[in-house]
Amino acid sequence: MCGIAGVIGSGAARERVLRMLGAQSHRGPDGWGVFEAGPDAALGHARLAILDLTPAGKQPMTSQDGRWTIALNGEIFNYCELRRELHGVRWRSSGDTEVLLEACAAWGVERTLGRLNGMFAFALWDGCAHEWILARDRVGEKPLVYFEDGRRLAFASELKALAEFHQRRLDAAAADSYLALGYVPAPLAIFCGIKKLPAGHWMRWKPGACRIARWWCPEQAHTAVAGTSVERTEQARSLIRDAVRMRLRADVPVALALSGGVDSTVIAAEAARAAIPLDTFTVASEDDRTDVPFATLAAQKYGLRHNVLVTSALPGGARVLDAASRYDEPFADSSALPSLALARALEGRYKVILTGDGGDEAFGGYRHYARIAAKQSLKAVAARIGLLDGAGATGVYVQSKAVFRERERRALLEKRSGGELGRLLGADEFLRAAPKGALKHALWTDRHLPLANGLTHKMDTALSAHGVEGRSPFLDHRILEWAQQLPQDDLVRGGRKKVLLRKAYGQELPQEIAARPKHGFGAPIGAWLAGPLRELAKDSLPCGLFDRKLQMQTSGQRLWTLLMFAQWAAYWRATW
Repeated sequence: MCGIAGVIGSGAARERVLRMLGAQSHRGPDGWGVFEAGPDAALGHARLAILDLTPAGKQPMTSQDGRWTIALNGEIFNYCELRRELHGVRWRSSGDTEVLLEACAAWGVERTLGRLNGMFAFALWDGCAHEWILARDRVGEKPLVYFEDGRRLAFASELKALAEFHQRRLDAAAADSYLALGYVPAPLAIFCGIKKLPAGHWMRWKPGACRIARWWCPEQAHTAVAGTSVERTEQARSLIRDAVRMRLRADVPVALALSGGVDSTVIAAEAARAAIPLDTFTVASEDDRTDVPFATLAAQKYGLRHNVLVTSALPGGARVLDAASRYDEPFADSSALPSLALARALEGRYKVILTGDGGDEAFGGYRHYARIAAKQSLKAVAARIGLLDGAGATGVYVQSKAVFRERERRALLEKRSGGELGRLLGADEFLRAAPKGALKHALWTDRHLPLANGLTHKMDTALSAHGVEGRSPFLDHRILEWAQQLPQDDLVRGGRKKVLLRKAYGQELPQEIAARPKHGFGAPIGAWLAGPLRELAKDSLPCGLFDRKLQMQTSGQRLWTLLMFAQWAAYWRATW
């Protein structure tokens, strides 16, 4: 986890990049570096030192042939394996950035991207072609936002670094998507003129020419899936074991966020198998310690040092304002608050923490998957005689979970935007490639929409705000590509979820954890809004950026969604 920034086509490029790095200095407290490609082009990097802590690991870094210069945010987990394949390189460092750089120089950028196992957003300057290349990892673990108008390009890890390139004017399509989803999906960004590079995409840019393309197409990945259930459990264990092994690579201590659920306990089991001593952390509120006994049981079983972080059950307006200031865009996932609490507790103690993110999307862990599977089973007879199985379209599935429906969003936005989300989903050929069958369709959509735009954004923002890097073994692309091909009964069967994962580790996990139903990482927003945040909501709403009447008729998640937007907009002084 670091911060990158770059500009071309703007005067005083070095000074601009330094200001951009300053705006996101929390991402890289261990030093800054700037490379000047000319009077109007510069590339900068704010470093969080995790691999090769010496000055040799400093960025931006230039290749041995002098052609390429790179700034990397994130980690290339298989850098050791790639390094062994790059012959004739006189290595100057022991980290992953130089491996990525020399791989691009030797193999080309596109071929290198396909061989990476990691979470990353990087910027590469081609000194011969005078061209920028930007790339982002497969599932959006690391962010990359940019401004470009044909003559100028500016990019950074966070939107706040691009303040000089927008006027805080809201983008209506982005606001429409936020009111539906609780987050703003790529390529949209909340401010006009700014975009996000979508997950699994790369960009080539030079004045007058900008080309963006998808480099990861999981539907084209056909990892062999074993024929028998026993063989598939062994495949699952092998993939997870290797994903954990790679994510334990660091020159600093690594911790684990332990919830006492199946996903994080599986990671604890594999870390213990690798004989890596981890400290584990569990976040609990004063009135909800549900996770604590399960997490404690897991830590004891695997001999891990365990810490319980107790946060206030009654957050004041300061916590909400802190979240609004940390998240560059309005964000309505209430679990952002406990995520920030975890990051605050880790600051200065650990730079790297493993999480169980992605386990639900890979192996079918959410409650609504069981409902979808049950409905699909009822339609099996109809499917056998040639009728639809209820898969529907991506737009229908997403709209069915919308916080505010399309008619309400049009009213709130006073007809500034209408149907934008539906058009966005309908125009995305990737989402339209979702597999048939209602459950597989839902899993696919969740992996590539809320996971790549909501969950990853939540954790990266919360942790980076306090100089911590999160690593998620279940987001290893090999696991996601393999799991998408599993039979439905390996995912959800008769109300049981994560069937194959539980079977694979059933003999290793404590039985209390193996049989435990999912316990979310959210927050009791109903109680908050009726109690400690009641006055804050009263003072903040109705928000002047939306129609007043409908705002006064909301409650629960809808009220929280509006409150977080109002707090964010006030902090950013956003306008239409």
